[in-house]
Parts: sequence; C-alpha cells; structure tokens
Amino acid sequence: MKLLQTLILVTLFVNGSYGTEPIRKVTLPMEVREELQVNISVPPEIEGKVWNRWTSENFTVLSLNDIQAQYLHKHLELVKVWVFSRWGLYDLPFAAECKMICVDEPDLFFKMFKIRESRVEIRRDDQGRIKEAVIFLLINDAPSHTVPTPLTEVCMAEFSQAYKQDTPWCLVRGMALLNGALDQIRGDISEFSPIVEQNKPVYFLNGLFGINKKKYAELTPENKRIFDQCSLTLCLMLRKEFGENKFHWFIKTASEQNAELAAKEILKFQSAADFDKTFRRYMIDITRDVTTNKTPDEYLQITRVN
Repeated sequence: MKLLQTLILVTLFVNGSYGTEPIRKVTLPMEVREELQVNISVPPEIEGKVWNRWTSENFTVLSLNDIQAQYLHKHLELVKVWVFSRWGLYDLPFAAECKMICVDEPDLFFKMFKIRESRVEIRRDDQGRIKEAVIFLLINDAPSHTVPTPLTEVCMAEFSQAYKQDTPWCLVRGMALLNGALDQIRGDISEFSPIVEQNKPVYFLNGLFGINKKKYAELTPENKRIFDQCSLTLCLMLRKEFGENKFHWFIKTASEQNAELAAKEILKFQSAADFDKTFRRYMIDITRDVTTNKTPDEYLQITRVN
C-alpha cells in the first residue's frame, strides 16, 4: 500500500483535513439504530457502546474502535480519491451520502447486522438513482485490509451513475479486490492456483459477464470465491497486458454494449472463445508465477499512467 500512503501524506500536506468535522462521542447513534437487525429491545452488548461519529464531504462514519476511527477521520476521503486515481479514473463527489458503520468485534458485528463479513448496500429511488450507500464494515484488521474493497464498490456505483453506464459486476469485483493489500492479492491468486492446475470449472468471458450482483448473491460460497478469483485475474490481465487506455474502453464498451464486443473491438480478439484461450493461458501463468514468487510486487499493484 505504498502508493496509498504516499498519496495520503501528500494530499494531507496540501489539503489539510479535507473538510472533515471533529469526532464526536455518541451512544447508539440514530444511523446505527436504524440499521440494527434485532428485535424491539436492543441487546445489552450494543446498548452500552460509545461510537465515534463524524461527517465529511461524502461520508457519515460511525466507528466503535478509537484507533480505527482516528485513521479513518484523517484518511477516508483520501482513500476515496486513491480508489479512483490509481485506475486512471477522475475522482468525483458522491451524489448521495455514504454511511460507513465500523465494528471491530466479529461476534458483535453478527449480533447487530446478522452478517459475518463486510457488506455494501446501494439503495436506490424509484428512478434507479442512488439515494444512499451503506457500508457495514467489519474492521478487525488494518484499514488497508478492510476499507478499500467495499469502498471501491460504492465508488464504482457512483462512477456508473455519473457516466450513465452499468459497470459489469465482475469488473467491479476485480477492481475492488485489486485495491486490497498486496498480501491479500497474492493470497487470492495462490488460492486460485490448485483450481487452475486441476482444470476445475472456472468462469470465462460470457460466464463472468452474465452474473450481476443479484445472481452473485445467490451463488454458493465456493462459487463466489471462484468468481472473485476469476474477476481479479481478468482485471489484472486487462490492465497489465493491454494498458490503462484499453482497459477504460473495455469497461465502457462492455458496460454499454457487451463483453464479447469489447473483446473484439477493443482487444482485437476474433470471438469470446478466442479471448477465453488467452485468458486460460494467463490464469495458468499468473497462478504459477505468484505461487513460486516469480511475480514482482509492482505487477500486482495498479498505478495510474502519467
């Protein structure tokens, strides 16, 4: 995460606190109470908790952990800028508030929201426009391991709305996972290696782009994991082997038309089957090289082209 740290330090020096209000200590704030998945009575484990609450230009943040709260208070708006800029995309203000509820205890997180891992909800009005985004964040690790992936989903939802396109879910997931920490990326690819080596079923072009977020939610945990690994590998291949400009055009064409047309017109493959042959070869190469530590860190990290 060296690029993220550099960006944060430089931007803080230039822009100060990015318009963030001071942290206030609040007992069971309204925003948390509204999201609780519990009965009428509030469990005692929750009732006595004191939250760190503040708002900034794009976020309302509520965090139980003081140390994590201090980090997010200083850096969250800057991480948002980084999510866009490292992919060569322009930063943009969110059209709707993003509410981030941060809990550092897994058992308490489950009692409150009935989920075991971080989740993003993009809530829309009758016209399909974003009216609110909520990140339920299990922040029981360093921020670099917990914040960028769910935040990327919100950023790409706002990006899609601003540019009037429907970014395919596999690209959102792939970009989000590649925004994770380096050890997470290596771990994802290494875990994918035996699946590729044993020639188990994986997702190729039409399979990946045929699954939206709703269908993804219906997959088994195992298939979700394989979908994620294929999506990460796809985005890594597109960005590293074809470059930033073609990656942008691929997103646009796949979003507005379809992935096969994007593969043919932007990447110059003859068909989806032709693309899949190269994608399969890339899966084999990248999983082998990462597993044997032949892939340099720089290749696994996305940086904006100057």
